[in-house]
Amino acid sequence: MAQRHDPHAGGSIYEELLQEQARELRALKARAGNPSMRKVAQRAADLFADEKAVLAPSTQSALFHGGHSRRDTLLWLVRTLLSWDRDGEPPAYGAAELDAWDERWTAITQAKPRRRARGGLKAYLADVCRAAQAPEPYVSQSVVSWHDGRPAERATARPASAAVFTTGPLVVLLGDPGGGKTALLRRHQLDVCRQWEAGVRTAALPVYVVATSLADEPLAAPLLARPPAPGSHWLVLLDGLDEITHAPTRRETLRGVVRWVARRGKTHRLVVATRHLSAQELSDLQDAAPVCLELLRFETEDVRKLAAARLDPERVDGLMTAIDDAGLADLVKLPLIGAVVCRSYRDHPDRPLGSTRGELYDEFLTGLMATTPRTDTLPEHHAGRQGDAGAPAGLSPAVREHVDALSTLPPADLRTLLQEVAARRRESDAGRPVMDILLEQPLAKRPPGVPAEWWKEWLIACFRRSGVFRQQGAELEFEHHTYEEFLAACAVCEPPGRGLAELRRVLDGHRRRLWPWRPAPGYRPGGGRGQRMWTAAAVDGENMSYLGFLIDRLTGAATAELEKLPSSAGISGSTFLAAQKRLGTHLPAEVGRQAVEKLRRHLKAGGLARFGAAVDIDGVNQLDPNSVPVAEALAALAIDDSRVDAAGALLAFAESRAEGRAALRALARSPRLTSVQGRVAAATALVHDGDASGPGLIVDLASDPGLDDDTRLGIVWRLTGLRRHLALDLLDSWIDARTGEDLWFKAALMVVKIDEAHGVARMKAIADDPACPAHKRLNAAYVAARHHDPRAPEDLARFARDPGLEEDLRVAAVHLLAEIGHPSAVAVRDELTRDTHLTSRARKSLRRLPSSDEGMATRLGE
Repeated sequence: MAQRHDPHAGGSIYEELLQEQARELRALKARAGNPSMRKVAQRAADLFADEKAVLAPSTQSALFHGGHSRRDTLLWLVRTLLSWDRDGEPPAYGAAELDAWDERWTAITQAKPRRRARGGLKAYLADVCRAAQAPEPYVSQSVVSWHDGRPAERATARPASAAVFTTGPLVVLLGDPGGGKTALLRRHQLDVCRQWEAGVRTAALPVYVVATSLADEPLAAPLLARPPAPGSHWLVLLDGLDEITHAPTRRETLRGVVRWVARRGKTHRLVVATRHLSAQELSDLQDAAPVCLELLRFETEDVRKLAAARLDPERVDGLMTAIDDAGLADLVKLPLIGAVVCRSYRDHPDRPLGSTRGELYDEFLTGLMATTPRTDTLPEHHAGRQGDAGAPAGLSPAVREHVDALSTLPPADLRTLLQEVAARRRESDAGRPVMDILLEQPLAKRPPGVPAEWWKEWLIACFRRSGVFRQQGAELEFEHHTYEEFLAACAVCEPPGRGLAELRRVLDGHRRRLWPWRPAPGYRPGGGRGQRMWTAAAVDGENMSYLGFLIDRLTGAATAELEKLPSSAGISGSTFLAAQKRLGTHLPAEVGRQAVEKLRRHLKAGGLARFGAAVDIDGVNQLDPNSVPVAEALAALAIDDSRVDAAGALLAFAESRAEGRAALRALARSPRLTSVQGRVAAATALVHDGDASGPGLIVDLASDPGLDDDTRLGIVWRLTGLRRHLALDLLDSWIDARTGEDLWFKAALMVVKIDEAHGVARMKAIADDPACPAHKRLNAAYVAARHHDPRAPEDLARFARDPGLEEDLRVAAVHLLAEIGHPSAVAVRDELTRDTHLTSRARKSLRRLPSSDEGMATRLGE
């Protein structure tokens, strides 16, 4: 495939001039009323028929997004837009204006980097290093081996910079949209080229190639015809395969590059970076034995490194705190979003990230689509070539042009279409398939005469390039549910009045009348019957994330509706606002202030609650045992776990975070004001907020001997998900101290669930401990045997033969041996049935087991 331009050249001035020209063209199109590219093409053909003007939509899209063209093509587009008039009468334009565009084209052409056919290595290295004189800060990522359909195993992660470029002759790197693939390839190219310039030439020399820059013969640049230096290799970094939406063309491109590199295996190696490989593409690569790697997202420490690279050192901690406060900790692990967050924090130091969630998604999705399509795509990358195998035989020029236009939609038009799809999907009761909705859109509707299956396959490939969707068989699904929610909110809020009506409808649906027989969280008993309160219960499938995006898109227009929430009965309205604040939704300052005040008031215990908390139940019991029910009823008046909800909600607001932490600590230590579950919830909220006292409070609660065994173990199980090592330490301490009659053994069973290897070792130790009760030793041996400990069946056989054990335990040991299917079960059974020291009842029980190896096997099979 002959290359249309050098994809390896630097030329930052050239790129700047192209982007400036693109901005001017977009402004010109806007002044013309933003006509569709199809209308522009038709008008140019009509106005300049004598010049045989052709302005294909793909050509227009390339120019609008920073591409270069022939002089006459550019001037056709400019003249068409300048002559545009909605009344059909083209206004006159002067020669001076066209001369200015002609001079711009000449300046761009002169600035375009030239290919160097001979002696090009030095120039190539200089171009790469010069184009990246001030590279973006880069934080290294990790990779794991990729297996189709299986989740990544971080325990096997390796540094991407080492694994991707040295693992084998063909490496396929797969990663999420915005996941850092291109940045990794570009950074490696720059680092190695700098080493080569400095005379260190041990690594293979990378050359970055965009898949859409290839046409009929791959990698035809003379520079690549020979090794870069004696004994060294070229490392071809192929990127942007997803930009080729026509599946056969994409497969052909991939196969062509793989074959080209394979024929030069002694001097060339290949890395392919892509979002997705179809089953057919994987099959195409099978003979080449590729090493498939998955690029992992950032860890929290990587996000800190990114912040340190992009911000002043004294601002890094502030950003990390802001990320946690805004609930963005998981989101920023995608490198592109991490970069967006760092830039937002750098450029707007006085604006907390908590008020920019919608803006972050806006910028992220804009960036995700900004390079879609690339300016160097060709029509055949989307519609294929005339007469391609597998394409409909009657694919007319009009249909091919329609395919090309849909494939090269400008990002703004593509986003508008996806917003409509997301909105329609949310309006449907059961979440209609994306493809069904797409096929109803005018732009994506199947043209007459085109086979349905072919059109559907092509649409999947076309829209997968947006980064918003992933392919699931013959369907498309949103890559993440928040993408769908954000795009749907954008669609609903155009115009804003429609969005405000939607928000009002949803919020009104959460309001309920309060009655004594209908318990309500966050509402104290004793009044307000029939009041209209706000409850956080989901209505009509709405969720917090979608509502947050809706509020963000409406900005100040939502203030009046939000101000009603703190004034509603109960605190559910205020806790809802706190949850939105945690997500990073923008809340007007006055709304936040009202919510904080409502939560503060709710924390204060009323007179009746203080009286109930002061009741001395034990003292009353000593005076008059018949008064105990009354005393307990009075004490129960003080218990109100909604205070925990209020204190936890205060953590969401910067001005009340310290107050919320203090209240949670007090509530976690207040058995007269908070139930056991409420105290655990308070301590758990402190752990999630990073308060050092939280884990210790949970340990203290689990250690309370006044609680029953199941409650204590339930608290430890909660601790397992927060601080696994603390939970194991506490359980081990109970086992070692033989705490409680049964608690310590239940603790050992829980250890087996948490850490099987450690738990089985503990069970084996219990089985071997003669100081332990015999029935617990027997159960411990059985548990160890069920978890495939090779010594445990021997313990069961030993227990069965031990004449010092109770008869029932000896018989039970034989039955347990049979249950686990151990071969010794038959021999031990036969031995005990002949033991005259056993009662006839015990021997009869043993005889019920089969009397031969075959019979035992049959029983075990049953």
